[in-house]
Amino acid sequence: MNLNHTLDQLLVLDTIDRRGTFAAAAASLHRVPSAISYAVRTMESQLGVTLFQRLGNRTVLTPAGRRLLESAREVLAHARGLEQVAREIRDGWEPELQVVVDGVYPMGPIASALAAFTARRIPTRVRLDVEYQEGVPDRWKADGAALMLILDFDPEDDPLTIHDLPPLDMVLVAAPEHPATTEEEPDLTDHFELVVKDSSPRYARTPKQTFNRSQHVVYLSDFHSKRLAALSGVGFGWLPEHLIAADLAAGTLVGIGGQRWTYNPKLVHRSDVPLGRAAAHFAEALLGRSIK
Repeated sequence: MNLNHTLDQLLVLDTIDRRGTFAAAAASLHRVPSAISYAVRTMESQLGVTLFQRLGNRTVLTPAGRRLLESAREVLAHARGLEQVAREIRDGWEPELQVVVDGVYPMGPIASALAAFTARRIPTRVRLDVEYQEGVPDRWKADGAALMLILDFDPEDDPLTIHDLPPLDMVLVAAPEHPATTEEEPDLTDHFELVVKDSSPRYARTPKQTFNRSQHVVYLSDFHSKRLAALSGVGFGWLPEHLIAADLAAGTLVGIGGQRWTYNPKLVHRSDVPLGRAAAHFAEALLGRSIK
């Protein structure tokens, strides 16, 4: 493979076409015309293709030259993109921002933070990973992610910065025809409990004990699936109030015995590793305040 042609030669080819003549290209690139002619001859020799032909008083691209110019412009665009990425990194923007989120957390605040993030045209790529329960800190640590949104959190010895997020209310519900909603004192251990499985690899083979210690359990992958299963009368389960507010109002889901539970979510990042500019912007958009 012969890669002797350079970005400079591709730039010369592009400039000649855009400016119309060798002389105009030389002026645009602040070179003497002979340097432009030499670059073209060298490229033609290296590629074994004639790039330009004379038509009267004009020098125009050959069909082969026009096709090569298309590819040259793609290469130049990638090269300019590379320079742009390098400039963004030099300016302190992370190449990628990874945020690990517990899937029970409402998407609304996260979407608003992302909207504020993108409105500023921040160049960092955002990677949002959804896990459940202990799968959140496991993924956060394993990947070295910048931020995690986690439910009630008991920090270990790691140096962490923890920000409080609004409380998240859970309601124990079932479809109105489910026996658990009609029995005066239902024994929930006799009914199927709907559970979103902890996504930590530690529970891949042996699931954790359920909240209600039910004998019969249906495991699901996310809370949207769990809601649909509850609406279908499959079983009972804890669901976030923000997800089922309309169902409760319509009576298509009914609370069981007034049982509720409140989580106190946290936004967490390491305090011994400075947050990048993008991570700080995302965190501040989510919290609605400066974190400095």
